[in-house]
Amino acid sequence: MSSADDHLGTARHGKLSGVARMRTVEHRRTGLVHQDARDDFDRARRRASWAKLAGWLHGHPSSRNRLAVLGEVMTLTGALGPGVRRLEYERVGRLGPTAEALVPIDQIVGTVEPTRFFDRHFRPTSEVSRARFEWIAAEILSGRGTDPVDLYRCGGQYYVLDGRHRIAVARALGERWVLANITDVRLNPPSGPNVS
Repeated sequence: MSSADDHLGTARHGKLSGVARMRTVEHRRTGLVHQDARDDFDRARRRASWAKLAGWLHGHPSSRNRLAVLGEVMTLTGALGPGVRRLEYERVGRLGPTAEALVPIDQIVGTVEPTRFFDRHFRPTSEVSRARFEWIAAEILSGRGTDPVDLYRCGGQYYVLDGRHRIAVARALGERWVLANITDVRLNPPSGPNVS
């Protein structure tokens, strides 16, 4: 048995289970950059659709799969019932990015501005982002790379100011780190007793 089998787990008689077998399937590359970019978008979009369907089947609200927004909080009471409110934030320290560093993609949890074109794992949820996604993927696959993304760091978590498509492509390509310009921010305390 190989170390990959040990890592993924085995079923009876030393054969890989269906789930483990799916994890070992590599994405097939055609060698054609633009076709591979299209395939990467389609695969990421399909995963977002499956995640949405799985959430619906498990009875989870669709908002659970939304990309988090910096400073967004739920209000407990209001004329129309519970709602969403955004807290103000301010930069900490000097103006502009405070550091450029490699950031683990898993620590990027949301965005500064709301978007409905990506789910909480930066997978595309509509065809609107296809052209930009494919262009960035083609740039990366052809070896040209991309510019660093701009992130806000708040409470040890990162939120995207500029670069949602670049992060979506990096995740789709299996990257674990992304080069980023980081700016530290802090949330101002809420005004009012009805914020959770």
